[in-house]
Amino acid sequence: MFRLIARIVALLSSLCACAANAQADFSADIVNLSAASNTFHTKIFSTKEKLRFQGEDKSGRTNSIMIVNLATRTSIVLMPQQHQYVENKQAQIPGQGVTFFQAKNVEDACGEYQKISQAGKGKCRKVGHENVNGRDTVKYEVSPEKGNTEPIWIDVKLQFPVKWQSSVGKGELRNIREEGQPAELFAIPPGYTKKPSAISSKPKPAQP
Repeated sequence: MFRLIARIVALLSSLCACAANAQADFSADIVNLSAASNTFHTKIFSTKEKLRFQGEDKSGRTNSIMIVNLATRTSIVLMPQQHQYVENKQAQIPGQGVTFFQAKNVEDACGEYQKISQAGKGKCRKVGHENVNGRDTVKYEVSPEKGNTEPIWIDVKLQFPVKWQSSVGKGELRNIREEGQPAELFAIPPGYTKKPSAISSKPKPAQP
């Protein structure tokens, strides 16, 4: 399941550190449109500059969690079974997937995309408004790599992508619920301890 979460966070190849402005809090289901059968269930929770990706097994039990801070570009992986967490200084896997970001201006998001694309080389073109599952979105075509065009649909109200297609895969948000999100969803739960770093196996130099 951690591999699944890592693949989802691969969509966060470039993170926007901008303020969310009037972006609405929401939760939704992430649907993988590339797989013939969606084996794993993943939810996303969003509040201002923070995201929470929550993986669940077939019985609905949470078994993997990643919390992403868009402002500091850091992330925390929670391990519910062990009651431990791991902090990462980089909340991204460079060069993979489409971007998840909170757009300041949905009608003119290309400027922001240029800023967060790798070395500013990514291209972006606004296509226009399209309806996605009953929601008003603005479709963009971005090119993070030369010769590779990837469409992305940004929800006008959420100011957040609700559908995407990339070299990594394609997916969309469903069962979107616009509501305030509890602060504890984006914090380390009480009783969790930081996972210790791996001890180096390099032998100590011999004493003279």
